[in-house]
Amino acid sequence: MIPRHLILPDRGTLLVSTDLHGNAEDFLRLRQHFENLLQKDPQSRWLLLGDVVHGPDERARQDQPEFYDFPDESYRIVEGIMDLQALHSRQVIFVLGNHDHGHVGGPRPAKFYPDEVQALEQKLEPEQVAKLRAFFEEAVLAVAAPCGLLFCHGVPDDSLRDLCELDRIGLRPASKDGDGQHVLSCLLRAYGQQASVVERMFLQLDQAHPGLDLRMVIHGHDRDPEGFFVEEGNQICPVIFGALKEHKRYLVLDLAKRYERPVSLREGKEIRRLYA
Repeated sequence: MIPRHLILPDRGTLLVSTDLHGNAEDFLRLRQHFENLLQKDPQSRWLLLGDVVHGPDERARQDQPEFYDFPDESYRIVEGIMDLQALHSRQVIFVLGNHDHGHVGGPRPAKFYPDEVQALEQKLEPEQVAKLRAFFEEAVLAVAAPCGLLFCHGVPDDSLRDLCELDRIGLRPASKDGDGQHVLSCLLRAYGQQASVVERMFLQLDQAHPGLDLRMVIHGHDRDPEGFFVEEGNQICPVIFGALKEHKRYLVLDLAKRYERPVSLREGKEIRRLYA
């Protein structure tokens, strides 16, 4: 059984980034920020919230260069994350996204190409495809921290009652696991939930995991030109892919603190611009 959830400790520094979609320049910039954090705190962690693969096609680069003027270097990013994991053991954590899921049995997304999985894998050597799939097979689905935050690619609903349930969910659709597949679909594909639904989900998780006292979901999966948005008072998305370069955001969090409300995350402190 592959562990699909992780609960972080109550101390340390955590860098959080969202969707990269093949943008190696953004990845390298984030890596530099992470390495800077490691110099101050050798136990710093980097949490990537999925969708590192599937970059723009030529037409998108021409039509919207302000968003998509970069080559698709999806495999280079995956290799880069694996290299960092080898160097820093459990300090670099990858959460599965819906585009990543397509390579290990999930629905195949269509964004820039009718079949994004096929479009990427046909560019790779067989051994590269195998490494890509093996990397995604090992991904977690959700990460929680006692600082009050739940981290996912999408936003789960109140069908998620216990993070340990995620360890039993298969990444490939199974007709006998309807409830598990619904939870998986929300974690990977839901853009947001009503505040009351998220609050119920938090109460259930707090009962299953005493001491977490969750208050907000930090997620990816969505885009915003301004690089950051809050929904329903308890769901927050720092945006990289789909944001203008000067507005791309990531988070740096102190796991020893408590983050109760969106205003707990301050611009220039916890909320940082990728290209300051």
